[in-house]
Amino acid sequence: MSFGVASLIIKVDRVRSSREATTLEKLGAKLIGVSLSPDPRFDDGRTLRVEEAGEIGRTLEQATLVATLELNDDPRRIRRIVAAAGARLVQPVTVGVPPAEVRVALRDAGIGIVYSGIEIAHDDDPAWIFDAYDGTPDLNAAFFQAEVLPEYRGSWAFLRDRSPEYQEEFQIADLNGLAAERPLLVGFDYTADNVEEIVTTLPEVQGIALTLAERVRRGDARGQLYTDAVRVLRAL
Repeated sequence: MSFGVASLIIKVDRVRSSREATTLEKLGAKLIGVSLSPDPRFDDGRTLRVEEAGEIGRTLEQATLVATLELNDDPRRIRRIVAAAGARLVQPVTVGVPPAEVRVALRDAGIGIVYSGIEIAHDDDPAWIFDAYDGTPDLNAAFFQAEVLPEYRGSWAFLRDRSPEYQEEFQIADLNGLAAERPLLVGFDYTADNVEEIVTTLPEVQGIALTLAERVRRGDARGQLYTDAVRVLRAL
């Protein structure tokens, strides 16, 4: 990393193989996400068996494995799956807070939760984006992960150039303000050309999140080809 972002956390979700994981880790990814449950937003065969996730985890030298799975389930079963995969963090397949007994079971096992699936729209009021989480005790939250303006293909350009024209719109300052209050990872339409500008303009944000996908089922679902994600990381 060449411009003072050595502490930036890079998270890549839906990694499919040890080869991908090894390359991404060498390029600076500190969180490697694997999907153990189907994600309704995508249709591309990146859901893995627990054994496959375990193989990926064993190839990592320093990065942490993050398992995406259904967390509205029996806590003992969830703990068995996570232990078999060798993950130290988990995240739900869809947005929401897992049941209290699941959160307690994961906390007792030393497993933190990444609250992903959060979406920030251009007309969202920053005061209520995290209301559901801030009002819930004992979240066992390691990170919060938000996709910013997923309704726009050029989300960063819109936030930078168009939002300031309308003061009631969500602004860059709002995102920095939210990130100053919690460990926040953000998703944008990252490219090799814009990623440096994004991370330097968002000094309060703890990290960036990229989601690998070949086919999406929804127009507002954000995914990147593996080759494009590699270009983004190389640009850092």
